[in-house]
Amino acid sequence: MALHEDNRVFCEKTELFSDSFYGTITKIYEHSALVKVEPDQLSKKETDKIDSFGDLVVIRLKELQLVDAAGKPMDEPEDEEPLEAAE
Repeated sequence: MALHEDNRVFCEKTELFSDSFYGTITKIYEHSALVKVEPDQLSKKETDKIDSFGDLVVIRLKELQLVDAAGKPMDEPEDEEPLEAAE
């Protein structure tokens, strides 16, 4: 998946969150991303789970969909340059 930091994303319901939400990727890991949840996106019960992290959640990359400012799905960005093997 070619998601990057500062991408706006949408997450469907997960095992941890019973509501879908929008957020912005703040850090990418190997198979997951740290996402800053947009205000008022989660119910109070679920927000209590992440308050100690300042509305940050770790979500598997496969659960995230890249979206535009209006919340419409977008194609994933292509990597700028293909990686080449070192000589």
